[in-house]
Amino acid sequence: MQKIFQTLLKAYKAFLIILTLSLFIIVGVNVFCRYVLNSSLSWADELSRFIFIWVSFLGAVLAYGYNEHIGLDFVVDRIPSPTIKRFIRLAADFFILLVIVILLRYGLIVANSATNLSPALYIPMKWVYIIAPVSAFMMLIINICKIYEHLALLLGWKRSEA
Repeated sequence: MQKIFQTLLKAYKAFLIILTLSLFIIVGVNVFCRYVLNSSLSWADELSRFIFIWVSFLGAVLAYGYNEHIGLDFVVDRIPSPTIKRFIRLAADFFILLVIVILLRYGLIVANSATNLSPALYIPMKWVYIIAPVSAFMMLIINICKIYEHLALLLGWKRSEA
């Protein structure tokens, strides 16, 4: 399961790199057109803003998958008992699960209620807003895997790698 998880994160990372490169290309071309040709692309600002929103949400998922989000590990690391450490991490994962479910629920409400079109690209705004519940769903999958890992370690189903 860990191998599949790592493969998915690598594919996800590649997709995120492609999105980020497209963002830089669009902004670069628009800067060139604006300052060299004295005529900017009407759609470039809007598209770059939408891609930036997607990159931000997808980057948060990737950071969560690699355990790179900011945390207060220095407090947990000072606890001498490995069992108490695992229990605290499990409790934190359940709190994160609650936040993810809230983001998923209200993200779906916002995305489904968006009926307007973007001004320059004329795409439905729900395609921009849908990234919130999509990223929440991806984080939910990662969170369930983390909860399972912590439960397995806590209940003795699995030995600790470290």
